[in-house]
Amino acid sequence: MDYIGNRYKLDQTIMQMTNGLLLRGTDLTCNRDVLLYTFQETDDSEHQESLRWLKKASLMSDKHFMHILDTGSEDGTLFAVLQAEPGGPLSEGLTNLEITGNKALMYVHELAKGIRETQRKRLPEYSVDADNLWIHDNGRLRVLNFWKEGKIGRRGVPGLALLLYQLSAKTDIPTSSISAYSFELNRLFADLSDIARERAVALASKAYEGICTLAEFQQEVEVLIGICVRKEPHLTSALPAYEIRSTADSDDKIIGLSKLLRKASHMRKWHLFTTAGFGVLILLLWLTLRPYQEHVNGSNRQTLQTPNSTAVSVNRTESPKPSVSESAIPDLTAAQTAKPSEAAVPPANDGEEQAKAGVVPDLVGLTKEEAEKLAMASGLRYQFFLETNAAVKGLVFKQDLTPGTSVNNGDRITFWVSKGQ
Repeated sequence: MDYIGNRYKLDQTIMQMTNGLLLRGTDLTCNRDVLLYTFQETDDSEHQESLRWLKKASLMSDKHFMHILDTGSEDGTLFAVLQAEPGGPLSEGLTNLEITGNKALMYVHELAKGIRETQRKRLPEYSVDADNLWIHDNGRLRVLNFWKEGKIGRRGVPGLALLLYQLSAKTDIPTSSISAYSFELNRLFADLSDIARERAVALASKAYEGICTLAEFQQEVEVLIGICVRKEPHLTSALPAYEIRSTADSDDKIIGLSKLLRKASHMRKWHLFTTAGFGVLILLLWLTLRPYQEHVNGSNRQTLQTPNSTAVSVNRTESPKPSVSESAIPDLTAAQTAKPSEAAVPPANDGEEQAKAGVVPDLVGLTKEEAEKLAMASGLRYQFFLETNAAVKGLVFKQDLTPGTSVNNGDRITFWVSKGQ
């Protein structure tokens, strides 16, 4: 077959993919070079399903993925026409690829953001190992096939951990030995500080064994990248010029954001200290002046009338009740000096019955408020996104953690709330 789709000429086979073939070709209509990803589905229902996923994936426009120009089917062969870019498959360039630990962390961090984007679009969980990545001449990685579900161990967080091993060992063949994996990762992160290297290897090992969520992985990688930026700025000098240009702006933004956060933290502390000091000063003045006021007014004490006209003598020996100002001032001071803490939403009775500590609850079908209460009752932190969806407006239609699985107290769960059509 020299032509496909009545407008694309097949010029050269690049490589055999896991479930297809990647070729170079020419778009005869637009007279431009393209990449073609072709594959076959013998079952008619599978064929139609794959074509549906292809068309849905073609609506994606994101820097983490190869841009799909066209999709179609001809004589039982499905094809996706990808925009041609300089570079080649990552698996073919692993042997000669020179990469630092900091750059490897930036790679998996960007790919993790891409996974989150496809989760929002409800696309399949594709492979993120070297076999399904294209490396641009400028060093950027892009996912080739993001319309087909990848194999277990090569997708999601375990897939990102496998990619780290592939970048270090220069092979696309995984290892079943965690000790061999740790050895390779120690070599990959040799350019990091001792603390950063230990944290990076520990994180990658957890991800490789599948005991780390995407949110945990992404958050820890961000911390490690921040450590590299703050403690090891000399690493950027070892990277090619295009990498220095691409990271300079982000480094400036990180440093500027850190300064703003420190300044805001100092201002908040000074505000609290000032408020607390002012409250204490008022309390001391009040306590100092109170005996003098009682002494001055002692000779003028009279019997006071309560609203019920019951006579009460102010000279009785029982201890007097604190006045309004006496009880209000300490409460005000305590409220002003209290440090802010995370709000805890008390779960409703029905949420308490459903929630089990250490077990992921099923939030799908609940309202946002019910989901928040049930997540808190299960010992989880939470975050949510509002998204246009066919589900009833205000109801949860998706969550990232699988219901019924075990979690630690304080882990975070993410859920999506429908905004309606």
